[in-house]
Amino acid sequence: MIRIGFSLAILLIGTVAASAALPPYWQRKAEIQAIVDSGAVAGVLESRGPIDAVERVGNDHYRVRAGGCALDVLIIDDASAAVMPGPRKFKLKLGDLVCK
Repeated sequence: MIRIGFSLAILLIGTVAASAALPPYWQRKAEIQAIVDSGAVAGVLESRGPIDAVERVGNDHYRVRAGGCALDVLIIDDASAAVMPGPRKFKLKLGDLVCK
């Protein structure tokens, strides 16, 4: 009986840990949505026209293109957010605007 209770406890702990993060598709969607909705990104690209493309360059690294310009955006963990199960808490870090 004790073995069954112990086994169930381990199984439940594994279930909570597995449900803590979003699947990659939904996490990437959340990151792209945050970039598109960002006032900071809009402020940098405002005079260049609307966003033409958001390209994933690497892990936690996106490139936003508008007109002839490109802006690198990095996804960084939000250290100020409480550690809780659920979607990843992140912030955007903008790079330098590069224009042709």
